Amino acid sequence: MLLTLPETLDALQGQMTALQQQMAALTRLLQQHGQEPATLAAPTQQTRTAKRLSRPAPPAPRARPTASAAAKPPHKPTHVLPRVEYGSGGHYVVICPKQGLLPLEPDTPEWFAWVATQSSFRFVGKSGRLTAHHEWRVPRGAWRAHRHLRNHSYTLRLALTQELTMAVLEQAAAALQAHLR
Repeated sequence: MLLTLPETLDALQGQMTALQQQMAALTRLLQQHGQEPATLAAPTQQTRTAKRLSRPAPPAPRARPTASAAAKPPHKPTHVLPRVEYGSGGHYVVICPKQGLLPLEPDTPEWFAWVATQSSFRFVGKSGRLTAHHEWRVPRGAWRAHRHLRNHSYTLRLALTQELTMAVLEQAAAALQAHLR
């Protein structure tokens, strides 16, 4: 069983990458057609009556909620970072939450132009993972790698934007992953 674990993990990673690509394609299609996701229809009166008859009546509420509790503002949407991931096909994929799967080849002028527009992104490489943050206080745009492991926060200096290659990211991810051993 343990001998087949690496193959199983590789297969799962490949399936996850394929699912992410499909989700990105579906998201793009929805955005192109300007459609909202489908919502469930409200239950019919007959269904409501049948449900009420099949269960005991709930106890009466003790106190009414205050007006301020009923008028809570909606939660702020969660910020999702772009993800650069080593795929099962032996190449890197860039998945952007707003634009879906991006056709970027690593270490090309397009890659460096994309990196220059980002403030942070997640990286999942061959031997580890990290979150890369752009240091806006540094004049020429240095990047730092962050990883939180076992209640400790680790930070590594990566490179300037124009030097942020896959080799730099892989080396930093491996160095941070070494803290797990």
